[in-house]
Amino acid sequence: MKLYNRYVLTVAILLLLTTVIMIATGQNSLDIYFTVYVIEALVITELYVYFNSKARRGLSFVSTILFGGFTIALCLQVVRILT
Repeated sequence: MKLYNRYVLTVAILLLLTTVIMIATGQNSLDIYFTVYVIEALVITELYVYFNSKARRGLSFVSTILFGGFTIALCLQVVRILT
């Protein structure tokens, strides 16, 4: 199995398991789902840093977008807490 396929399979299985666990615990906040998914995707991406340079560039772009979304969700939560 190619490394990239293993990466995609790992992320998919981890996100599926997380979804099942969060549904079982009664989570219904979209912010929590998004935050957990982004953190998991970033951690798995960092574990697979030994991709070739082309794949690494693509994953870096995706990681940047995910981190931006995480930052926006975090800022919205802070604003909600402060008001």
